[in-house]
Amino acid sequence: MTLVINDITSGPDDPPKVELLLTDLDSAVASVTGYRLSSGVEEEVSGIIRARVAGAGSWIDHEVPAQRSTYRFELFDAAGVSLGFTESASIELGFSGCWMHSSLAPSTAVKVSLAASATASLSRPVPGSVVYPKGRRVGVVVAGPRRGLSGVVFDVRAEDLETADKIQGFLGSEVSPTVPVLCIRMGVDHAGVRVRSPLFLAVFDIAEESINVAWGGGEDTMQRIQGDEAARPAPGIFIPLLRRKDLNAYYASRAALNSSYLTRLAANRDYPLAGYSGD
Repeated sequence: MTLVINDITSGPDDPPKVELLLTDLDSAVASVTGYRLSSGVEEEVSGIIRARVAGAGSWIDHEVPAQRSTYRFELFDAAGVSLGFTESASIELGFSGCWMHSSLAPSTAVKVSLAASATASLSRPVPGSVVYPKGRRVGVVVAGPRRGLSGVVFDVRAEDLETADKIQGFLGSEVSPTVPVLCIRMGVDHAGVRVRSPLFLAVFDIAEESINVAWGGGEDTMQRIQGDEAARPAPGIFIPLLRRKDLNAYYASRAALNSSYLTRLAANRDYPLAGYSGD
């Protein structure tokens, strides 16, 4: 079996992402789970949890950090019994800037300009209290494990209304509700910011402040983002960029589609057609 990691980011304005290509799988392998190790933390790759396979598979990691990342896959048979792990493969994108997107919709990714107030204070509290049993001069600490980031600020300056609309869209709308959890990735130029990447942040409101309204012009706004570190919601689920409807919209017939690719895997990897259906 072979695991290959490909950088498929098309340019500095394209959200950073990598393709995970797994080929030459034994016929006994029915499903796989992908893992990413970065900055000392290994976690499952979103959308690749007990994913069904038949000899090969390809997936996109839209949450890959700028730092070096090492991937491996755990293999399972049809009964769900682990068959072991693949060899590891590594990549380091080294991108710059700060990228944000809705945790379940990588297509919402925006490269943002952080305000000076962003990450100025970082708090990871320990929940607890001091209890004074009867007759004791000093108290007894009753506490839980240390929490993740609490009340962290990620204020963003949006220079136009299009960017502001995208940021406000992170929390959904009346026609497209979503889970209010953001995925935030910091580039190598933000190495001094002591937060993990990717960081998942629960945000329940993004207050918008107009910067130039007092002077009667300009579209600059300040997007006030504040929240608590959270687990990624539904890690086995994500909204893929390339869908069957995109391929069907691009090709005039099923015969034309089938004749354009030697294998189903090749069709699944035709990423430039992502979004072609227009909905």
